[in-house]
Amino acid sequence: MKPFTVAFPLPCVLEEAPKFLLEKLNIDMSKKQVMIPGSSLFYTPILQGAAEGLEAIFAEHSPLSEEEAKALASHKSLFFLEFFVKNAEEFKSFLFVTKKIFDAGALGIYVENSGCAWSAKAFLDLTSGEVPMEAFVNIIENADSLFTLGLEPFGLPDLCTAVKAPLSEDECRSVLIAAAASIFEDGAEYESGAKWADEDREFEFKKEAKTPFAKNSPEWNAQGYARLVLRSK
Repeated sequence: MKPFTVAFPLPCVLEEAPKFLLEKLNIDMSKKQVMIPGSSLFYTPILQGAAEGLEAIFAEHSPLSEEEAKALASHKSLFFLEFFVKNAEEFKSFLFVTKKIFDAGALGIYVENSGCAWSAKAFLDLTSGEVPMEAFVNIIENADSLFTLGLEPFGLPDLCTAVKAPLSEDECRSVLIAAAASIFEDGAEYESGAKWADEDREFEFKKEAKTPFAKNSPEWNAQGYARLVLRSK
């Protein structure tokens, strides 16, 4: 299973970042693994220099204010964290850590597993909603279906469903995110033949053989792929 890999753009240059992280967050960059107060997880911390054109990647995924775009364009370094979660409680403990990192001065978060990129405000707004994991999951089109991207670190297969009447594309997106949250947070069954329902419809899970990524690609999910088939309207 892949770890979560996230990056936080920082306002300080690479040479000053270790001092910044130690003073603001008590993170010792000389250690291979660290714990961050408020979280029970172990994190692998990594520092890198600034990435040119980073604000364009963020703007491509979510609209930025003029102030956010300028701040991201002038970031000076990147602070990466790699970590594993086993359950929803551990995931929530990481969300607590993100708020501390933003309070320390980080400008946003890039989720390498899915390509999601959010300003600090957008991320906090999204993760304070009903489905926090939505901030970590991308939705991609492949032929007549939508696929999630980014569920492997949650220990889940990526999900897909066909975009066809009576479901609109937006409804399909909502179904995929809601089903993923139901599996991760509530332990819903997702083996082939298992049923899952939202407020209006019932779906059946089927193992998906036709995937959008080759097995040797970084996007490939080793946990597999599952299709949600609409059974009642």
